[in-house]
Amino acid sequence: MSDERVVKSARHTELLELLDAFGTFGETEKGGIARLAASPADGHVRDFLCDWFRERDFRVLVDEVGNIFGVLDLMKGPAEKNFFCGSHLDSQPEAGKFDGALGVACACIAALCLQESVKTEGLEPSFRYFVVCCWTGEEGARFQPSLVGSSVYSGAKTAAETLAIKDSDETSLAVALDAIGYRGKDTIPKADQYLELHIEQGTELERNKTPIALVTNCWGAKKIRLKFKGVPDHTGPTPMQDRRNALLAASHGIVEVEVIANKTKATLYSSVGRIEVQPNSPNTIAEHVQMWIEFRSPDEAALEAAEKDLLKALDGIERETGCTAHISSTETRSVVTFDKTAIATIEAGFKAASIPFLHLKTIAGHDAVRLQEVCPSTLLFAPSKDGITHSPEEFTADEDVCAGFDAMLDALSNLIIGPVSEQYSGRQSQ
Repeated sequence: MSDERVVKSARHTELLELLDAFGTFGETEKGGIARLAASPADGHVRDFLCDWFRERDFRVLVDEVGNIFGVLDLMKGPAEKNFFCGSHLDSQPEAGKFDGALGVACACIAALCLQESVKTEGLEPSFRYFVVCCWTGEEGARFQPSLVGSSVYSGAKTAAETLAIKDSDETSLAVALDAIGYRGKDTIPKADQYLELHIEQGTELERNKTPIALVTNCWGAKKIRLKFKGVPDHTGPTPMQDRRNALLAASHGIVEVEVIANKTKATLYSSVGRIEVQPNSPNTIAEHVQMWIEFRSPDEAALEAAEKDLLKALDGIERETGCTAHISSTETRSVVTFDKTAIATIEAGFKAASIPFLHLKTIAGHDAVRLQEVCPSTLLFAPSKDGITHSPEEFTADEDVCAGFDAMLDALSNLIIGPVSEQYSGRQSQ
């Protein structure tokens, strides 16, 4: 076995061990994880990650919304230049072990490989520091909206408004971060370039037996929080014609969201993934119902039309049910195109190294979407078995993890020795 294969095998082993270690925090009986943002399990995996950084001479920084940055000095390159790479470690309530964690684990091991290449192979980087990122609250499962930490870093949201967000138990993000010790005060360097590896959450790579995909763009989204108000009353003696049932109104709303998506000629996905009912008693007519609506599309005009159609539908629901409807918040995420220069650089490297790849789009949002607002950003996908995600059944085989890592390392190597753009039109980070 060649020295190169020995090194690669050792790094693969280290990668798989780190990924397995992440999977022990918040592990469930079904074999998945429950690691909601700023929960005790999230705190424990954060502690583990920070210890891993410190043992390998990374400088650990934590910002005010809990984003963690492991900064590794490559000892060469312009002192002010920083290459960011990572993902997230929070999860859905009953999730798998690869969503987010794969990107963090691969970034950690890639950092060591790049440092070694600078020392022993004469790699001349255009960046002095390689920064591994673990973003807070990417999933949006406990604190909405999603992409919490990267939104603050990119300037899309302020730290103050983000820390004030509350979960379903009325616990604010600030309080939750304080409880696990990750409401930091560090000043974070500016990202000059970003790359993220994530599982595909689809089946294109698996079906094409391809190890890696370059993501060209991300669909836009409308995330709407809608509240219906009715009148609480007894479900027994109250005459049907006198009832003002907020849950009935919400049911009409759920159907309308589906109708809007199906009737449009554009490509439009929709969902209502969560509802809250008050007083939520079998013998009381619902007074309040809150629901979380999502529209996603590659066409921003279709998203605007969907919102207008929803408003029209609400007028009819109010008349039919006697309840009132109120949109309490709307988040609009524009269609994002990832950095074309970085994609071209990575493509050339893949072709030179005979690494097969696909071009894909992403419907789901990722932290790379927010980072594209402040620096050139790249999103890569590794295979995901049967496309299953947000489930304990989520799985990526060891050989696919390692092949995806190798492709990611090739991409990083080519980006890191390339010229750094002195100008970028996106918003400046903190």
